[in-house]
Amino acid sequence: MKIQRTTHVISISIPKKTALKLEKSRQISGQSRSAFISSLIDSASEEKRWQRIYQRGAKTARDFKITSEDDIDHILHEAKS
Repeated sequence: MKIQRTTHVISISIPKKTALKLEKSRQISGQSRSAFISSLIDSASEEKRWQRIYQRGAKTARDFKITSEDDIDHILHEAKS
């Protein structure tokens, strides 16, 4: 029976200063290098997701000429009528 890996081994090269920062930061966080880098990638991905949501919201606000929370309240009450 073959055991399937749930991880993927990669090799990267980074500047020495960056490697030292990585080591210091991951020690402070109490994580392994792998866990620390995974959390950085997850955070960056989540940040990009929120940027897309914000951009979509900003576009919707422009499309509906929303400039304040009062405008949103007015639109919502209009929809009920």
